[in-house]
Amino acid sequence: MSDEAARLLGRPLSEVNLIVLHLGNGASATAVRGGRSVDTSMGLTPLEGLVMGTRSGDVDPALHAHLNRQLGWSVEDVDGILNRESGLKGLSGHNDFREVDALRRSGDPAAGLAFDVFCHRIRKYVGAYYAVLGTVDAVVFTAGVGEHAAAMRAASLSGLERLGIAVDPQLNDAGNEAGHDGAFTISPDGSEVAVLVVPTNEEWEIARQAMDVVHGRVR
Repeated sequence: MSDEAARLLGRPLSEVNLIVLHLGNGASATAVRGGRSVDTSMGLTPLEGLVMGTRSGDVDPALHAHLNRQLGWSVEDVDGILNRESGLKGLSGHNDFREVDALRRSGDPAAGLAFDVFCHRIRKYVGAYYAVLGTVDAVVFTAGVGEHAAAMRAASLSGLERLGIAVDPQLNDAGNEAGHDGAFTISPDGSEVAVLVVPTNEEWEIARQAMDVVHGRVR
């Protein structure tokens, strides 16, 4: 994502700061300074960070003890629920973001809440990673939800105009309507911070890094 974002910005990767939002059934945010990850929302396990399909994301560390005292749940019970029965599924009953969004648009209140919580957590991490980096050249959306959910992208970055982050509604909607296979920009012309949608290509990156190792190239 970082390489492609730098290419789209027309600048060397070593000179750009990015906030990369990988949003799918699993989700994470990463602060990238000059091509190096300096912070990521995932911690010891994938459970930390953003709200995901079935994972809760950030919770109070005392939650396990509280649920044990109040409900008699074991550590294994709580761990299973936080990983497999929480997130979008826990809030709305569905872990597929497409189903959640469709229900939200039909007026389902639980789906509306799940959508709002999902976007709120993204916005919170964008603000936090802006502070970590000091300056940001682009926010990058990627993975299944990031690449295809225009309403989510707009809602997640709403209210960040003072930070130079904005989404152009026409570019945002048109990108998905056009069925883009490649990357596209959804921020207004002249924005201080570009907002990009970049398709995930993990297999290509793995192959490229493997070739670097074979040929002794250090990145």
